[in-house]
Amino acid sequence: MLLAAVGALALIASGCGGSDKSSSSGTNGGGGGGKVSALPASSCGPLEFKGSGDADYLIASDLPMQGGSRTQTLQMVKAIRYVLDQQDWKAGKYNIAFQACDDSTAQLGKWDPDKCSANAHNYAQNSKLLGVVGTFNSGCAAIEIPVMNQAAGGGLQLLSPANTYGCLTEPCAGDEPEKYYPSGSRNYARVAPSDPNQGAVDAKFLASQGVKTVAVLNDKEAYGLGVAKNFKGAAEAAGMTVTSFQAYDPKQANFRALFTGIKAKNPDAVFIGGLIDENSGQLISDKVAVLGDNTKVKLMLPDGFTTDAIFDRAEGGTPEAKGAYFSVAGVGIDKYKGAALDFINGFKSTLNGKPVDPYAILGAQAGQVLLNAIEKSDGDRSDVIKKVFATKVSNGLIGDFSFNSNGDLSGAKGAAVLFTIYKGTDHLNTLLTTAPDPKLVDAARKAASG
Repeated sequence: MLLAAVGALALIASGCGGSDKSSSSGTNGGGGGGKVSALPASSCGPLEFKGSGDADYLIASDLPMQGGSRTQTLQMVKAIRYVLDQQDWKAGKYNIAFQACDDSTAQLGKWDPDKCSANAHNYAQNSKLLGVVGTFNSGCAAIEIPVMNQAAGGGLQLLSPANTYGCLTEPCAGDEPEKYYPSGSRNYARVAPSDPNQGAVDAKFLASQGVKTVAVLNDKEAYGLGVAKNFKGAAEAAGMTVTSFQAYDPKQANFRALFTGIKAKNPDAVFIGGLIDENSGQLISDKVAVLGDNTKVKLMLPDGFTTDAIFDRAEGGTPEAKGAYFSVAGVGIDKYKGAALDFINGFKSTLNGKPVDPYAILGAQAGQVLLNAIEKSDGDRSDVIKKVFATKVSNGLIGDFSFNSNGDLSGAKGAAVLFTIYKGTDHLNTLLTTAPDPKLVDAARKAASG
């Protein structure tokens, strides 16, 4: 979906790395690494710097570059590079180098907990690294945040373009989110709205389609379980009956027994909190085999599945996703205006005719926020964090926004507060763009905190 095959393979190869580099020998372009040391090639691509002179500081991306999500993350990395090109690889007076790091493994075909932990420790130990754009998966963020929270220099900023698990930032059951911030200070923010908002949007949409009863599944991970809880709370507040709420094991060979049990309760729809990387092709195909196609028993899939790769068996998806509904933060690509439209028009010229993925816009927005914070900082990690949290954006790529003390979007206008619902054919077709209902958001949030 994102890049020509040759370019994609080259980028994946660079993300997986070869021998370790610890100097500026991995730089590209006219400049050099200067005193900036590269992150380990076991997880990260070469150190890149295309500006003049030598790099003063380093930023990185932390995304799964293998598995079903890679069609999105490859473009997100490219978008960050595009932003750096537009700024001549500078943040104010500072020259900025970049590395694209991979938090996935080929074995799992998705983000890997051990890889996330190793990456976080490497980030914390590289004193010239001032911030990381990532993660893509909320479960990985839950591992990385506390490590980076205690990094030398007052913590290290993690700025996500994609995490939506509400409990990373706001009060939930148990010791969330406090356990992620052992220093007592916040070092994490995100430009994506949290899942209480997505759960509210998905519930209201299904209710508008005449759904009265719904079965809810989750993959037991932070994001999947979290968004499933949020949806359940919003669905009940919207007048629907949740016929079952249960977990599934993505490693199962098939899911026909699971859906046979669901069929006995005769739901109008099924909601699944999970990821495209988690045997989703088999899961969706078995849903259709047992319950009927997605027009008979509706299928609602949140943003963990929202990519055209979901229809491609080679990418872990299935053509049986046809007719399903999908949601993702933001507006349709053809609906962006202002700075976002300028970005899209410029960025798409680098994609060899492929469409711009919505997550590329979020990746670029996170990159811009981080670079602007570095520009306004004194070059210390702690000051970069302060400047991120003091961010106020007008006519940004996702509209107007700032961050609250939790690191969530605040005072947002435009695409930052909107969600798009798609219907699947052999690709994602836009149905509508809408804002979440505040009452359903509250219900979704209470379901996660209870």
